[in-house]
Amino acid sequence: MLKRQIVAPFRLAANALILIEKMLVAVLNSILRLLGVKPLPMPSRSLPQLSVKPEDVLSEVSKPMVDTRLPTSDKLLKPTTDAGHTLYRYACAKTAEERSTMDLSALTSDQQDWLLMLSDADLDRLAKVGLDGCTRAMDGKRCGVGGLPKLDKKEPAETPEPTSPLAKRIQTFRAGPAFA
Repeated sequence: MLKRQIVAPFRLAANALILIEKMLVAVLNSILRLLGVKPLPMPSRSLPQLSVKPEDVLSEVSKPMVDTRLPTSDKLLKPTTDAGHTLYRYACAKTAEERSTMDLSALTSDQQDWLLMLSDADLDRLAKVGLDGCTRAMDGKRCGVGGLPKLDKKEPAETPEPTSPLAKRIQTFRAGPAFA
């Protein structure tokens, strides 16, 4: 009974598509015959036999959900230089002791200052948005977590000396008086 309820609508739709295909080929063949061209062969399609039984699908759906989140073990999460990975690992840490032992050397001083001013609630929300959201947050982009403090990226104090002649000319032009 259950098999009929699941399979019948799909079988009906597949048979309808096969019938429509045969009708289109028949119409096309009649047009080709009028023009004196060799007609197309008629397709002979049939529905394949089911290899998966509906009972198997229903038993898979009724199984309890398994927790697929990654554990926060240091054995699985290897150190990385990417700021997004560092933020994600930091956000996934459950206690302040765990967070205090984390290596934040992959972050700039501005990023470290920003990270340390986040609340536990902010870190929980960042852990929920995942690695991609944390990477976007470290880039100063919208990450799916509202209410985060703004990540201010300070410009370097010194501008490096230009090395090429073209760069020197551009710097001289920019430093000169503006033309009216």
